[in-house]
Amino acid sequence: MAVALAAVLGVTLTAGGCRPDKSAQSEEPAPDVSYEELPPAPTGSEDPHNRRSVVPVPKGTSPRAVEFTDADTGYALFTSCVAGLACNAGLVLTLDGGFSWVARKLPFDAATEVDMRLGRGNVLIVKAPPSGYYVSRDTGRTFEKRPLEPPPSELNLAEPRYQANCPEVGASDCPTRQLTQVADNGVRTALPGKPAGNHVFTSLAAADDGKLWLSAKAVDGTANPPVATISVWTSVDKGQHWVSEGSVHPPDPTVEPRLAVNPGGSAVWLVGGRFAAMRTGVGKWTEATAVREVAEIYSAEVLGGGNLLVASGQGVWLVSLTQRVRDEAARTVFRLRRLDATTILGYPAQQSGEVWLCTLTEKTQPNCDWSRVAVAAG
Repeated sequence: MAVALAAVLGVTLTAGGCRPDKSAQSEEPAPDVSYEELPPAPTGSEDPHNRRSVVPVPKGTSPRAVEFTDADTGYALFTSCVAGLACNAGLVLTLDGGFSWVARKLPFDAATEVDMRLGRGNVLIVKAPPSGYYVSRDTGRTFEKRPLEPPPSELNLAEPRYQANCPEVGASDCPTRQLTQVADNGVRTALPGKPAGNHVFTSLAAADDGKLWLSAKAVDGTANPPVATISVWTSVDKGQHWVSEGSVHPPDPTVEPRLAVNPGGSAVWLVGGRFAAMRTGVGKWTEATAVREVAEIYSAEVLGGGNLLVASGQGVWLVSLTQRVRDEAARTVFRLRRLDATTILGYPAQQSGEVWLCTLTEKTQPNCDWSRVAVAAG
């Protein structure tokens, strides 16, 4: 399991649970913040593949969100909101991958709704109107209050560092996407350069070594039938200069495949509805024809050995250039998000207080070793 992000915590990770750090009780509380440590959650399941826990949150609340920053550190937000009344809410933290949980006191008294986002750099963001946003960088022990408008820049840290995104905030569909990067302080800026020509960019991804991969789509409507071309470029100087990595022609001109790159940058795919192609050489892309039968693809991540994990409307698939096999262990997973080189987080279609952690090890590669993490109110 990956090592948790370093933070000053009021709990100590021990073999099997989190215990309050008594030394934290002597600290002077900051405004709007409570350092009170509540009792740890009752012992949950000891099955490493089915980590079920009853957690210390207010009675009557239900799971609003379960999120992880890495294989060990995660949060669960519980709420109960009735129109015209203040929400009842509770927040819990795990430092051992969901085997045990400890309560974190929320820094507000009343809110009409409560939501949670996680960002890189150990950032926790809680939205609680009408009071505002609350930002924590120490796993919820202390919070900084921010106004609702403008939203805090830390919200950008919940998104990928590099993006081809629409100019309008929150828009997902637009004729022209900008190439941007988000600094560690949450400030978004444009990349210094882009490939020559007039391109409709579709996706931007980065490997751990900083190498950027960029895709764009063009459709020749004069051909019969129309022909789509997906072009790919790379940059090794943070977007100042770009080098062509070839192109590919999806059979369906309406698809808009996006890049999926493994952390090491050794395996790169283009993935979209009814289409997937793997980079198999300099400027060369080879289609995985078995994906032509998968109409709705919600997300995809590259596994060890270069294979692809695909979450779709027809389930989760393990894809190679020669075959497509259903991942039965992930039958309830709807969406994927990579946490680090060896961990992928899987979300169900509806929030039910559970998520799935895929661990990649030498023993399981190129497949996932899935573990269910589930929480319920105590």
